[in-house]
Amino acid sequence: MSNYNAYMPQAAMDVRSSQETLIDIFERIENLFRRLEVYAEVRPTPGMMDMMVKIMVEILSIIGMATKEIKQGWTSE
Repeated sequence: MSNYNAYMPQAAMDVRSSQETLIDIFERIENLFRRLEVYAEVRPTPGMMDMMVKIMVEILSIIGMATKEIKQGWTSE
């Protein structure tokens, strides 16, 4: 039972760190969607379309990195 109690504070810190990371990811995605919303309000120029594609690529990249981290976390447990 004493070993179990020794790991609890570390486990709580790991969970907190994971939550903070997840919050950061969602905040970044939210900011990118806000930028997309601005571009979507007007008729897009070719330059704006390029920027919209770059934003979507960045969103997919963030989601991909988060997915990779989550999978690595699961396999290390």
